[in-house]
Amino acid sequence: MARPRTKKVDEVKRRLVARLQDGFIRPGDRFLSTRIIAEKFAVSFQTAHRLARELCEEGLLERRRASGTFIPGTRGLLRGVELLFHARAKRAESFGARLLEELAARLDRERVPWKLRWLEGTGGPDLPARSYPVIWECRGAVEACASARRPALLLNDRPPSGIAAVSIDSVSTDDFSGGACAAQILQRRGEGPGAGGFAIVSGPEGDERSDQRVAGFRSLLKAAVFPAGWYFEDGERVAGSALARGTRGIFCCNDRIAEAILDRCADRGVPCPPLVGFDDAPVAERLNLTTIAIPWVELVAAAAAVIQRRLAGDRATASHQTFAPRPVVRGT
Repeated sequence: MARPRTKKVDEVKRRLVARLQDGFIRPGDRFLSTRIIAEKFAVSFQTAHRLARELCEEGLLERRRASGTFIPGTRGLLRGVELLFHARAKRAESFGARLLEELAARLDRERVPWKLRWLEGTGGPDLPARSYPVIWECRGAVEACASARRPALLLNDRPPSGIAAVSIDSVSTDDFSGGACAAQILQRRGEGPGAGGFAIVSGPEGDERSDQRVAGFRSLLKAAVFPAGWYFEDGERVAGSALARGTRGIFCCNDRIAEAILDRCADRGVPCPPLVGFDDAPVAERLNLTTIAIPWVELVAAAAAVIQRRLAGDRATASHQTFAPRPVVRGT
């Protein structure tokens, strides 16, 4: 007569069932081997084998000869990429436009099928069933993927902390470090034409990337902050205030708003204080502007590598890669 099952064995089985029902394991995923069950829960190999067999008989697991134990069902491979970009990337020479252009060119070279969908606002879109979402500046899409525990790739941003970070990959730039680089450049350039303090013309209030760039700068230098936005006209709106009182040097959180500062100085016929932008957008080269460059090659290469892994069926926990921007010192 078989001995009655102990409370410990019943508890091990309850824990295995809970693991199978936690929502993180998907059809086709490999489950714990008999050896790992025995080691993890401190039971005999025979007990672990019996529990695995029972879970198979109950339809919660399936054995595959010479392969192991798996979650029932077929793992569906992703067939391509859907680029979900905010409509701001339609704007010529913007950060988003350059990111889209370079990523699309890389995917074409590697023969990765992709399609583009423009999004606006904060609402969550319908997610593509068999495509891998690659998201730029679309918070609603990120929240939709997080809610569905759906794999995705987030560009130049990080997923929310917690459960979303398990399934959503990211490649991003260290904006705090970039802001600190800008402060060091202005320190080395000495006194500007004025004797006042430093100024920062930031992106939109509450924008995380802008906030990190500002925080990085102010970790080294005191500076007054003038919230603007990401476009030339936003910089125009606050240029007069940023240049007032003999500003010693100005850090602009992107190159477009730096262009507005240069334009205002040209209109007034006065020399521009030492000025540093951010992004190294095409306009920076044209203006001979010192800026903090996004590492475009590294960023796009890392994104393409993540995409290739996910399309090949890699289901490992998400990776979050951050690249340091680098200063590009020009004549301004």
